[in-house]
Amino acid sequence: MTDRDAEPQPPARRRAPRRVTTPPPPGSHAAPEPEPARHRLDENDDRLRADKPPHY
Repeated sequence: MTDRDAEPQPPARRRAPRRVTTPPPPGSHAAPEPEPARHRLDENDDRLRADKPPHY
């Protein structure tokens, strides 16, 4: 063992989080309203069935 190994090591420092926290924008709410329906569930079925896979 050397003298260097016997020296007490300084405590390890924790790094600060790297993500920035910002205040919420004005007018925002913790429980937002649900998003309105944009399309029917079966709207795209015919188009997907008509699509053909590429031929290799």
